[in-house]
This record gives sequence, structure tokens and C-alpha cells, in this order.
Amino acid sequence: MTKPLYIKQCKGKGRGVFCKQVIIKEELIESAPLIIIPAAQKAWVMESKLTDYFFNYCETEDALALALGFGSLYNHAEHSNADYRIDYDNRQIDFFALEDIPTGREICINYGGAYGKDYRNWFEDRNIPYQK
Repeated sequence: MTKPLYIKQCKGKGRGVFCKQVIIKEELIESAPLIIIPAAQKAWVMESKLTDYFFNYCETEDALALALGFGSLYNHAEHSNADYRIDYDNRQIDFFALEDIPTGREICINYGGAYGKDYRNWFEDRNIPYQK
């Protein structure tokens, strides 16, 4: 079951995703449907503001995916409290807790998909100040 999530402004980050209740380690936070963008449309997306909201979906097909729900709005943290797995069969992305997350704490993922990976270049390429 999806948790009761909400959006709140975060100083220096824009919008962030939060939960109205405690999330327990390994608990599912959200399953978000994906809209798949094929390689033929990738160039258009990469030149738009939408590029900041997509996940790499399929390397062999060079496809991208936009997560619906709150999925494309989770902010980055080098040492994130949540992670995700793409469910290719169901065309969805599942977000789960890496640790207990207290009520009202921002839920963050690592944009590199690896806990502790410094993803500074993602921000620098977009002229966004990097915050750990």
C-alpha cells in the first residue's frame, strides 16, 4: 500500500516528498506507474525541462521513463534514506525505505542509484548548487 505522501518546499532544493507517518526500513513507500519515452523521442526530452524528472529505463533500447505519482519528485541525497527498483514487467518503479524514516522527514533517493554515490555532476551540469 502506498504511504500518505505530500509535497513541501525545501530550502535550496525546491519541492520535496515527505510522509505523514513513520516509514519502517524496507517498507514500500510508493509504486509509481511509468511513462516510457522511446529513443526516437529522447533528444526532444533531453533538451526540455523534463530532463530533470526522468529515469534511465532501458539501456539497450536507450529509453527513458517518467514516474507518475510522486516518483519523479524525490530529491537526491548522497546517503539517501530510500531507494528504488524498476519493475519492467509492470512498467512501474517501486520506492522503498533503506532505514526507518520519521514522520515529516524528507524522503530522498540517490540519483546514481547507489547508496553513498556522489552525484555532483548531475547538479553541476544543470547549474544547480550541490547540497549533500
